[in-house]
Amino acid sequence: MAPTGSGSSEWSRERIEQTARSICDPPAVWALLEQAAAPETGQVRDILHRAREMKGLPAEDAAALIAVADEDLRQEIRDSARRVRETAFGRRISLCAPVCPTNRCINDCLYCPLRRSNSRVRRSAYTDRDLQREIVSLLDEGHRHLVLVFGDDRSGVPYVRDMVGAAYGVRSGLRQVQRVDINVDALRLDELRLLQQSGPLGTYHVFQETYDPQSYAALHPEGPKADYDRRLTCHDRALEAGVVDLGLGLLLGCHDWRFDVIALLQHSRYLSDIHGQRAHSFTLQRMVPAPGAPASREPERRLADEDFAHIVAVVRLASPYTDIVLSTPASSEVRRLLVGVGVSRVVVGSKSYPGVYTGDGDPEAAGHLTIDRPRALERLVYRMAEVGFVPNLCAACYVQRRRAPVVEGIISPQVATDRCAPNALLALKEYVMDYASSETQTVVGRLIQGELARLPEDVRQLTLELMEEAEAGLRGQML
Repeated sequence: MAPTGSGSSEWSRERIEQTARSICDPPAVWALLEQAAAPETGQVRDILHRAREMKGLPAEDAAALIAVADEDLRQEIRDSARRVRETAFGRRISLCAPVCPTNRCINDCLYCPLRRSNSRVRRSAYTDRDLQREIVSLLDEGHRHLVLVFGDDRSGVPYVRDMVGAAYGVRSGLRQVQRVDINVDALRLDELRLLQQSGPLGTYHVFQETYDPQSYAALHPEGPKADYDRRLTCHDRALEAGVVDLGLGLLLGCHDWRFDVIALLQHSRYLSDIHGQRAHSFTLQRMVPAPGAPASREPERRLADEDFAHIVAVVRLASPYTDIVLSTPASSEVRRLLVGVGVSRVVVGSKSYPGVYTGDGDPEAAGHLTIDRPRALERLVYRMAEVGFVPNLCAACYVQRRRAPVVEGIISPQVATDRCAPNALLALKEYVMDYASSETQTVVGRLIQGELARLPEDVRQLTLELMEEAEAGLRGQML
């Protein structure tokens, strides 16, 4: 395991480049895909049998599954992924809300309408008070878990630190934020240490977008993000600074998705081998067409729904306990398929511009990047419960994770059954009592009864007792 807590403020260029070569070797990734290009049916079924043992898959097995084009075999892959997903997460779907405090990014990414050269975007940034008003509106809707999306704001890390600290300080009645993740660009060691002064960070999300250096360079012509090696090594620096909850991610459509999926899995394995800490989440985004973002409008960058589902299924089999996050739009039918085969967290609503939740923001600040309208949380809860999924608004298990038994950095199956499942039901019970209509209460009530029956007897009894206390007016109940 690499040492942490070094006193230096930044890595040398030589160390950055050397570490980047260790994380991703593009010719080796292509060689792996070439070797796995034509897997036999028996080989695929052997891999699926091993995947159902919940120990994950090496890159060569994932590459073989990625290469499958036959629809019948792809269906077997999806079926296996469903079994693995339910073993690891039950029917729970964690929900979080994105908040975009600023659109003053200094990068010029060709797929993003907020890029700095898009002069049509009106730039703005929250003050502490602006952010708190926005978060109160989310708390009053029932959210507990937020993701603050910054990009590379021109005010730098002190601004990010202040916004995270302000978010944790927001309360509305007895309600408060339980978890704040951040989506921010690659930082130096001293910046990461400064960021930790803001409070208990959730997941530090930095997405490589694509692991192919040539495609990366073409899509990121200017700005700090143009430095491929510096971005690729940011998670190593985060671990050295003491930030342990890391999120990797792809923007599918930047490059050949087969290459990027294998490189993503190898990146997580590298973090485990070198630091003893795998990524806690994979965010799998699709490129969304948007005015002012020329690359996003190229037809060849569109990812078909069936390929997206195949990617999610393979990633779930390869990394059974890692959160897979869906943060870009999909139809209800496609979203249900993606959740069924592997997605375990859904980002709810819009992250397009400051002020979107309170209604006093400037829509022109979105640069036409409307990921989706801010959806009423209750509507999503109703739809999920109606089809048998458990909307999970609880972050208590995450807050306690460092004291829990872990499997490669992820909560163990036993803890998931004994703590995560009942706590999700408790949070859902509190949510419907405080926020939901009678129709939603009826649908969710049936779901809760069915899920209680799945719990071990002793856990079920404890959960029922805490639900009775919640009905009596207590809040924040959890095992």
